Amino acid sequence: MTNDKLWHSELGDLDITKADLGRPELPELWELLLSDRRTPISRRQLQCGGICRTLGYVEWMHVYERQGQRIAAHEAKTAERRHVSNESPEHQAYKERTIRVATEAGHRAEAEVRTQDGKVRSDVLIYGATDMPTGFEVQRSFEPEGTIKRRNKASSDHGILAAWHTDDTQMFNRNEVAWTRTDNNLPPRAIRDGAHLQVRGGYRRLDMEKCDERRARPCLSKKTGKCGKWHPVSSPRQISYDDFVRGVAAGEVVQAGVKEFRTTFHFWTSALELERYEDTIGRSVRPSGPAPRKPATSTSTQDPTCRQRPRIELRDGPCLNWRDRAHWAAFDAPCRYCGGLTHLRDESNRPAHKVCAEAQTNH
Repeated sequence: MTNDKLWHSELGDLDITKADLGRPELPELWELLLSDRRTPISRRQLQCGGICRTLGYVEWMHVYERQGQRIAAHEAKTAERRHVSNESPEHQAYKERTIRVATEAGHRAEAEVRTQDGKVRSDVLIYGATDMPTGFEVQRSFEPEGTIKRRNKASSDHGILAAWHTDDTQMFNRNEVAWTRTDNNLPPRAIRDGAHLQVRGGYRRLDMEKCDERRARPCLSKKTGKCGKWHPVSSPRQISYDDFVRGVAAGEVVQAGVKEFRTTFHFWTSALELERYEDTIGRSVRPSGPAPRKPATSTSTQDPTCRQRPRIELRDGPCLNWRDRAHWAAFDAPCRYCGGLTHLRDESNRPAHKVCAEAQTNH
């Protein structure tokens, strides 16, 4: 597969669509690259400067001419698969609109952002007003609940708040994450540039309702009767897709997980309404960031079970006990003369103990 973008290890970006490859100071650069045919491809310093480099892969390339046309091809055929996109035009339209809306609102937004370890790739990553960046995930093809949960947890572990969006009613009706939904069968042009792109579900109004005789629903705590406390009640609320993206980036629209009986319902709501609910129950119901890692070492409060090695004082003069194996077994190799921590019996370590080696010679 051909590729127009090249990366040279010394020169940087090269563009074969330009006569001078984008390097006017090197007018004979193309001829120089063509003449380097006897050198192995991996030593020609030419790499893929397209999607392979964007994703962090080093894929070597070679150049040649066919019927007067310049061609740059991958050395490995497996690398060509990355250039074949299975992305639908509708999916691409959602990404473009999300980036445009967030950018116009003053936030930085990037497409196809991958973490350093490569475990998380966000369709659109928005660096908004909140501490955690938001990764908008447009999911139009069916994915099992377990897969979505794993991807959602991976994003959270890397400090990214995933915002899942779909136009599939079946996936939206599930409750593994906080989904939002727009109408399906919309043409790409309407998604990308349409004036009215409405969120049909996933954004809700959150109110507090006192659990007394006027409340029709059963008590969420006792499951029967009335407790006299305040309970949350949510209802669907309409919002445009553009306002939703702007609200999430600004921190005005937040994700919530409200528990009713044994089920936790995930949805998006107003930050003010969620703060009022959290003040009422005295705890946070928002998605948490990455869990703190355990320290590599810990301090024990128990008495040590190991014995302390006897302290050896250094003295002037050669080590007189270098022949005594019991001496090394007792003190595990520290030399009385040089303080070295390795056995002098080890031939490879003798050059590091020149004085001790000389002492052995003298003995």
